[in-house]
Amino acid sequence: MQHSFFASESDPESDSDTGPLLGSASSTASTVPIRRVTVSGDDPAVARQNYERAYDGSRFTVTRGSDPFSFQWVSIGDDRVSLRTATMTGHVTGETPGLTDYVVSWVTTGGGWIVRRDGQRMEIPRHPFVLPFHRPYTVHLTPHRQNSVLFSAPYLEDIATEIHAGPSQAVSFDLEATPAPEAIERWRVALNASTPVLTDETAPPLLRMNAQRPLALALLQLAPWAVVDLPEPLREPSMARTRLAVEYLHHHAAEPITPADAAKAAGLHTRTLQLHCRRELGMSPTAYLRDIRLDRTRRELADSSPQETTVGEVAKRWGFVHLGRFASAYRNRFGEGPSQTLRA
Repeated sequence: MQHSFFASESDPESDSDTGPLLGSASSTASTVPIRRVTVSGDDPAVARQNYERAYDGSRFTVTRGSDPFSFQWVSIGDDRVSLRTATMTGHVTGETPGLTDYVVSWVTTGGGWIVRRDGQRMEIPRHPFVLPFHRPYTVHLTPHRQNSVLFSAPYLEDIATEIHAGPSQAVSFDLEATPAPEAIERWRVALNASTPVLTDETAPPLLRMNAQRPLALALLQLAPWAVVDLPEPLREPSMARTRLAVEYLHHHAAEPITPADAAKAAGLHTRTLQLHCRRELGMSPTAYLRDIRLDRTRRELADSSPQETTVGEVAKRWGFVHLGRFASAYRNRFGEGPSQTLRA
């Protein structure tokens, strides 16, 4: 996916792209501080410091490649959304404890990979993809040109409530999923439309906000996601594998999985997952998975018509065999029977 944030996309010779940058606020007419920063040079030590700060990471190394070493970072944005570009002729390796923004990234030249705490290696693709949020990982980049769009957690989570209609909660993207071509196209169209406004430091605040919202909505169509109400202890880096297992239950709830499958996917012993879920969630992984499926059943019933489906059909799709037990569990969780939800 070719795109330049800081030059016309119609110019094929442009060398501008976007990646992580640091900076101070610039003076603009907007009431929301707009920050634009450019950092460039030919010193690997300076590049390492900037990468380490941008990722809030540690143990970063930058080594020279076959070409003369140079790097450039450019970033512009506010407290909601930032566009970033990184270009480097060297190699980068480092560890991050977990991003606190939701980040969509892609490379236009070069490549690399990230390794999650569970040992899963993910190649960095040319198409836009979502980086792990609040999860430790190691990044490896070859000489590259990289674009990134950062969304603050409160902003994106508030936008997501327009879709899931619940309280603002953490959004867990399915990092295993490959974006559909139509989702990538929606992202490209939204990005092209938003970029001229988001890179204009004099853009009025309302115009800037109206340019950010379609981009956030395009992100929420880029990969499957679920909202996950996690207690603070499960957000700690030391609990990354347990969080990964819990998120696995959310992303695969419609499939014939068990908590043992989630534990295996996260590199945990099933017993460890059971202990952590009881301690942090107050229930077993099996009960937690049942509640996820009850929530999905309720959502489907609320979106359906009694003329089009029945409670039994929806319940069976979500794995509930004994309708009497299902109805009892449903009433205990939601304070109403499934038939009432369907008729509402």
